[in-house]
Amino acid sequence: MGTHRLQEALKQVREAIRAVDAVIDEMRAEHDALALHVFIARRNYRQSKDKKSGKRRDRTALLSFHKACALGFRDDLAEWSRLLGAVSKP
Repeated sequence: MGTHRLQEALKQVREAIRAVDAVIDEMRAEHDALALHVFIARRNYRQSKDKKSGKRRDRTALLSFHKACALGFRDDLAEWSRLLGAVSKP
């Protein structure tokens, strides 16, 4: 009787492991659009050529901030600028 219970428990563990593996595989297949946008926006911000006024970088940060908000970013422009590397955290 104890052997049967152990075999049933092992069967349930195997099924749970398969379910977890399936969820992990599904998560790996999905791409995080916001993370990808942050990566690209940081690269574009660093590579943008600017003059003395800094307006081009400000405009780049603002436009990428609006897109990030559409993708689910829930902080303010100051935090977005910090993520881009425009300002350091105080």
